[in-house]
Amino acid sequence: MQLEKRIILYILCTFARSILEVRTESSDESNDESLNYVDENGVSHVMNFSEIPQDTTEMLLGDTYFYLYTRRNPMNPEPLEIPEGNSLLTSTYFNKSNDIRVITHGWITRENVTWLQNMKNSFLKEYELNVITVDWNELSRNIIYPFAACSTRYVGKRVAKLLDALIKTFNVNGDNIHLIGHSLGAHVMGYAGMFCTEKVSRITGLDPARPLFEVPDMMDDFKLDYSDAKYVDIIHTCSGVYGYGESHGHADFYPNNGTYPQPGCSEKKFAAACSHGRAYEYFTESIEYQSNVGFISFPCSSWEKYENGECTENPTAMGYLSGFESRGDYYLHTKNESKYSL
Repeated sequence: MQLEKRIILYILCTFARSILEVRTESSDESNDESLNYVDENGVSHVMNFSEIPQDTTEMLLGDTYFYLYTRRNPMNPEPLEIPEGNSLLTSTYFNKSNDIRVITHGWITRENVTWLQNMKNSFLKEYELNVITVDWNELSRNIIYPFAACSTRYVGKRVAKLLDALIKTFNVNGDNIHLIGHSLGAHVMGYAGMFCTEKVSRITGLDPARPLFEVPDMMDDFKLDYSDAKYVDIIHTCSGVYGYGESHGHADFYPNNGTYPQPGCSEKKFAAACSHGRAYEYFTESIEYQSNVGFISFPCSSWEKYENGECTENPTAMGYLSGFESRGDYYLHTKNESKYSL
């Protein structure tokens, strides 16, 4: 099994390397080679994305794990396993009458990270849902960033297989499914949406990772974009550094222009990492709001025009209550501490 995984991931990385070489030749961003990245524990890592290593012997292998939380088991998750062959998925707590929310993390971290658990808890506090968390830490913990980035496609396929099993077993459909991912996890969900047999209703990308997806600019099938779900909304909070610098969703939200430092992050030691994490903090806070309050944003062609007061019509909510009809770029201000909405 380990050999099979290594072969699959080697193929993915080799294919990504060939695209990287072609794209870098024509990219205006080809001088961008590395970043310093700080994880949730305050540990600094070098994110080198100038090339994908030729040798994968140092690549950490592993699997993807799924955990179901409901109001019946909010703190004691039920592990879910993808069934073999034509078998059906078994679950004690899954309720086919309730919608499905799937959440995953990014580089180095794991499913039990505080922000992800807070988001799960907020969902269950406000709504009757099946909340599934995806733990791909055995792959995301690869310190060599390109290995983790390459793994997102494999993990996304595993998520899609789980969704297919839920659809087959419980007769749910894509309209019941909302996928949420942060950083590299946003691309995991993009792949999951692309590979799922049914078009999922929504994907929310929380500051989707930029290195090796937008720098160099990868083809649409190799990064999260609007084609991966019926509605794709993206929240930008460290735009052009850790997160997407351009708009790739049906609706792209740019709180405080989407750049770092986000309010309240400038005085912190790791301002960029703080700003990168604001995306999931804003989204988690938005779960508790009603449609007429919260993170109200306005469509606008630029931050400058928004700041000049030229965009004051057709407001829409950023975050969980974002309207499926929303299209284009949206801007708003936030506070520098929770509660962040004005």
